[in-house]
Amino acid sequence: MQVARGLRAAMVCGAALVVLAGCGGGRGHSTPADSGGIVLSDGAVDGGGPPVEAQPPGSPCSCDAECQGDATHAGICVFGVCMTRSAGDCSAAGSTAECIAGSRCWGLEGFEGGLCWPDCSTYPACAGECDGDGSCAPTASGTCNPACGTLCGDDPGPCAPENPMGTCAGADQVCLDGTCVDACSPTNPTGFCPTGSSCMSGTCVSTSGCPTWMCTGPTCSDIIAMPGSTSATTTEAMLDGYYVSHEPRYSFLRRDLTMLVQYAACEVANRYPGTRPLATGDLTQADGMTPGSDTGDLRHPAGTHTGGDMDLAYYQNDSDPNLRNDLQIICGDGTDTNYNGRPGVYNDGYFCTTDMNIVDWPRQAYFFAMMASTPLVRVFGVDETIADDFEREINALYTAGEITSAQATQALYLGYGADGGWAFHHHHTHMSFDWP
Repeated sequence: MQVARGLRAAMVCGAALVVLAGCGGGRGHSTPADSGGIVLSDGAVDGGGPPVEAQPPGSPCSCDAECQGDATHAGICVFGVCMTRSAGDCSAAGSTAECIAGSRCWGLEGFEGGLCWPDCSTYPACAGECDGDGSCAPTASGTCNPACGTLCGDDPGPCAPENPMGTCAGADQVCLDGTCVDACSPTNPTGFCPTGSSCMSGTCVSTSGCPTWMCTGPTCSDIIAMPGSTSATTTEAMLDGYYVSHEPRYSFLRRDLTMLVQYAACEVANRYPGTRPLATGDLTQADGMTPGSDTGDLRHPAGTHTGGDMDLAYYQNDSDPNLRNDLQIICGDGTDTNYNGRPGVYNDGYFCTTDMNIVDWPRQAYFFAMMASTPLVRVFGVDETIADDFEREINALYTAGEITSAQATQALYLGYGADGGWAFHHHHTHMSFDWP
């Protein structure tokens, strides 16, 4: 991997394209979309532990949360070097207008948006190398943690006990707890299938009767309308375990991820009879753009919710007369209805202010574990007051032998807290996945 000047390019977009995820480089805020207070800001994962002390540009990093930023220049880990996102499109190659002092704006091949590259003269302790432009750039061997860093490379390395998420040499093999095993396929009709399914004629079939989450073929990355009922009270929704609660124009998703939601919600409904359907929130537009791109008023930061992200309600144990798990504030007793940025009784408009909540933990933890069946998990965003609860519940499932180590590990790729940029997740979870 090279990140020399030859791979940098000014990300200059016309003013009319500023609303497009492919051109937007900064993080923005928009007006609350509904009384549930849907997310106004998606942030970078902080690794699932306590908030870390962010470091200045040019510092070494593994995760985005380790890099300093501000309200308009979010910190980002670029192949092991801290940088910041540009506040809008680069007006010219090496422009300073869109960056914090001591950095200049260029793009990077394969990255949608502008990056602020630290000047070696301002940040001499460069974790990479100073290039011909005097910028601190990653080295050819630079890398970071793809679970919590935005630009870390595509090669996770070979499968090994110390690298249980690595790749296998065989096309029909999967890395299982650090060992390559033959996967279920037409050429291996007795191969490995995930927990809860068995290999039948070369295809993994759920033993619970739920649809498989494993997508095969060339259409898995296609953006399609999220299947399902739009009402929580229908028989379809009760059987599926979820319903599509938001505007149809913002309820599109990658095909493989629609299958994952269908699988996970079904597994929860089967495991816990009587489960109320789970509400979906903003997904993406039919064109794969950030919701709100169609009106010029983004509902999320540019570059997010482009097919690999989804907002989903929490499972709740309150007495909702409408028999649903809807997009509502889960802090305290669940009675707060304030908008984002405005305080309620049990929240300050950004986060819960009490450890009490109405999350249905058995269902919520099991759902996260089922959503973590795929190796494509990037991060699950939650409110900062409940990260410890997730850790306790997920670990209990693993200790009981009900989920695999891979599911437990990936279900705890949690993003939360102000330092990670995860405000406004006190009424829904944000689930983000890498592209296959």
